[in-house]
Amino acid sequence: MSITTTIHTEMRRQDRAVDDPTIIKAFLHRCKMVTLAIHDEPFPYIVPLSYGYEVNNDGLIFYFHGAAEGHKIELYNKNPHVSFCVAEPAATIIEDNPACRSGQNYFSVVGRGVMERLTGDDRVKAMDAIMHHYMGDNGEFSWTYPQEMLDNMAFWSLRVHELSAKTRQEMAFRK
Repeated sequence: MSITTTIHTEMRRQDRAVDDPTIIKAFLHRCKMVTLAIHDEPFPYIVPLSYGYEVNNDGLIFYFHGAAEGHKIELYNKNPHVSFCVAEPAATIIEDNPACRSGQNYFSVVGRGVMERLTGDDRVKAMDAIMHHYMGDNGEFSWTYPQEMLDNMAFWSLRVHELSAKTRQEMAFRK
């Protein structure tokens, strides 16, 4: 994606690895939800979030917004290192003989990075990225946001340090 986001394709099923940044970006554009895994004790805390994103010279950056307080905010502040998953299921493959060859088509991007709270004009940049992602407009529209709204919300970026993308796209059939 860039010099600071490493795309790892070291996996058992190399035939399913995706290392083309254009394909990964198209997938992120199509999907609308990311799941974050955040450090908590004794178990990880997992939360699905809406997102915006950009790919620039700093690599892949996700943007999030939400309440300015709560459990996940406390956890980000305690340890900003998180893992993420963006996944999309596709057709189910059913095999009769042997049944253990049945499976699910999918595309997924998983990785790790560091959360950072945004302030000032970076909050508007984050909100714009989220809006452009959901509008699918590639930056054609512009919005204004009431200052009170910006002041009452929290905005975060996730700077992705490494990711892996994987797919299974076999012909689907049912017997």
